[in-house]
Amino acid sequence: MAEPDKRQLGDGSDSFSNAASNLSRAVNTMRQQASASSAGAAAAGAAKTGKAIAGAAKGAAAAGPWGALAAAAWSARHTLYKILICTALFFTFIIVTIVSLPSIVTNGIFGLNGTKPVEGATLTDTYSEMAKAVSSVVDYGYELSLARVDRLIEEGGCDYKLSMDSLINYGHSSAGYDTCYVLAAYSASMEQQNTSKEDMMAKLQRVADSMFPVTSERKEHEHLIPVTYYRYEPVTLTVISSAEIVDFNGDDPVYSYETETRTYYTPVEDLSSEEDIMVPAYREVTVYLPIYNNGSITSYSTATYFEAAGEEMISPTIEMIPYLECTIHPFDNSVINQAFGVNPDATYSQFQVTYGEAIQNMANALKMTLYGSLEGGKAVPLTDEELIAFVNAQDCSPARKHIISTALSLVGKVPYFWGGKSAPGWNDAWNTPRLVTSAGSSSTGTIRPYGLDCSGFTSWVYNTAVGVEIGAGTSGQYPNTEGIDASELLPGDLAFLAGDEGWEHVLIFAGYDVGGNRAWVHCTAGSGVVFNTPDYEGSLVFRRLTIVDYDAPVSGGNVWGEPLSELTVIVTHYCPCPKCCGENSDGITASGKYAQRGMVAMSSYYPFGTQIMINGVMYTVEDRGGTGIEENIHRVDIFVPDHQEALRLGTYNTTAYIYRMGW
Repeated sequence: MAEPDKRQLGDGSDSFSNAASNLSRAVNTMRQQASASSAGAAAAGAAKTGKAIAGAAKGAAAAGPWGALAAAAWSARHTLYKILICTALFFTFIIVTIVSLPSIVTNGIFGLNGTKPVEGATLTDTYSEMAKAVSSVVDYGYELSLARVDRLIEEGGCDYKLSMDSLINYGHSSAGYDTCYVLAAYSASMEQQNTSKEDMMAKLQRVADSMFPVTSERKEHEHLIPVTYYRYEPVTLTVISSAEIVDFNGDDPVYSYETETRTYYTPVEDLSSEEDIMVPAYREVTVYLPIYNNGSITSYSTATYFEAAGEEMISPTIEMIPYLECTIHPFDNSVINQAFGVNPDATYSQFQVTYGEAIQNMANALKMTLYGSLEGGKAVPLTDEELIAFVNAQDCSPARKHIISTALSLVGKVPYFWGGKSAPGWNDAWNTPRLVTSAGSSSTGTIRPYGLDCSGFTSWVYNTAVGVEIGAGTSGQYPNTEGIDASELLPGDLAFLAGDEGWEHVLIFAGYDVGGNRAWVHCTAGSGVVFNTPDYEGSLVFRRLTIVDYDAPVSGGNVWGEPLSELTVIVTHYCPCPKCCGENSDGITASGKYAQRGMVAMSSYYPFGTQIMINGVMYTVEDRGGTGIEENIHRVDIFVPDHQEALRLGTYNTTAYIYRMGW
């Protein structure tokens, strides 16, 4: 380890006149550059303003405005000038904040570029407003990709249902873009001048159709058409077997009829088969039935019956139905540069950095200012289809599947937070800025998006899924387990990773992927809740909780017990008509079941099977919705069979209770 820097503020070893001079020049120069570029100013500052501004620029690039503040302070070390230094550093912080951050988020706060300052505006509020604007355009781009899929299917003359059933949708979660990068790219494209939300959105909308690329492959589906046949029953009839002319009545002949009793057959039941089948054969015949008058046959009528004709082999037919296998690819980040006309390899203005470097530095500065870290959740959430397919493929008890479903429901949705713990159920505080107060981490004392740490995640999963508290921290959870071999691993078992001072990480075994590889779900620093096979798997110690009954039935029925969590919800209603569901109005929910009373649509933050009680009625999450539902975890859309009933029940706010997360 390198020797720590022993220089301290106020140790009197430097010239205070040089310090004051450097600070003055730094502030003046950064004021002049405030309307130019944050990243460019940071990169070029050392050559322009001497030691203090070089340190400030370096600090801004490495750690945002706070880094610049600390770096500039090294130029001043005399006690008599601390007041002067603090005052100057305050203004330095303001200027560095302005030049280090995208102007799209600072103009309204500081009143730059002719923008009137917004009273009470904060960086967090302004960022949230811009993030929502970006999100709305990305959602629009996703809707355009779905419309493009519809258009491709129609133009190709393909079967719509088969095509939609085969849709590979990686864009479902609208994940994959970095809002900070988008804001920085737009601001850099304008050279930090005359930026506005409306202009940014207009430019993004022009490339919205390219945000989620769509590819397609024409395929054919073998549709088996069952062969139909009938079951016949015999019927005995008296029929005319012959007729002879015996006289004339004027010009009309008079017949003498002979009759006999015969057995024919009549169809009584429709049958079908999807396989080749040998069945009795019948042929159609016309029979003559006598008509009597005073006991004598005076005429006849005709009727159609069937007579036996041996046996025959009948077979179903195959119809080839064309369909289109479309793939909606993840968000294409190259469209950001396209939207704003940015060449990332070009030189940024008069500064000796590229646009790509300037944008990335600016985005990093914004992240540092908002959260004190460049880290964040990097995992892409599992789609409902991926989660269900993986869990269903595991050979284990329903309780273990329920535990894994609960764990996988947080993948990509909850960040890592040192010391982060949470009660069962979804926590609205997740992903909001919070001070790290737990000791023992480099993040202690910084502001980070709130989430869970590794043991907080495992504790949350078991509390939420089966209502069992498995212990506090890795050291508290390990004693509640027993050792097992790798061959004994089942979904829901734990693994611990040893460190210098004990167990430093805990993971949940999720099961085996399609390649037969072990997969784990855990909350890891820098990424949050992830689903992967870590490269340190060979060092893990496999354990099984001894305080959990993995064979117990998953809670359900009429006895609900205590709720996991309480939630304020906005309740709406929908039916399976095109007005409510658009083209998905076939009555099939996103979980693949037929819609019926008792089902609700909620955000994918709540896995299928989640049970929620509203006004004393227990509902099950079986469906999803559009962005209005997906992006609002407080929205509950209750299924009703009739559109008029949906309109009549309307919208209302109430308190709901979560009793189970996932199946």
